[in-house]
Amino acid sequence: MNHEQNCEEIFKEACRALKLKDFSFKPKVIRAGDGYVKNYKLGYTNLKSKLVVVDIYTQKLKKPKKYSSILAVIAHELAHHQKKPYRQFHKFRWINRIHYPEFYKQVTKNIDRFKKDKALGSLYN
Repeated sequence: MNHEQNCEEIFKEACRALKLKDFSFKPKVIRAGDGYVKNYKLGYTNLKSKLVVVDIYTQKLKKPKKYSSILAVIAHELAHHQKKPYRQFHKFRWINRIHYPEFYKQVTKNIDRFKKDKALGSLYN
């Protein structure tokens, strides 16, 4: 199996560990000719279609990333579906709360669940 197929299997296993259904995974592949990009996202998600896109290669040399770092990004992106963003009136204007303290607590819980899982816990050692 190649790196992309391994990452897809890890994503399915992560969704099973968090008891989330109907999610699809897509690896974000930046080709070697694209060069070094300053504005760089590790991953993103679509809340409506439940699509999670994760960069599985290092930025500069395009080598495969460690599975533990890919799992950290997956935990972050799936937390967006568990603790949804909301709008809040703050200092006389509306702001979008996308990353907020309860959200980061959910990310930490997801990573802890991954470490306790039999299949995913072996990737952290």
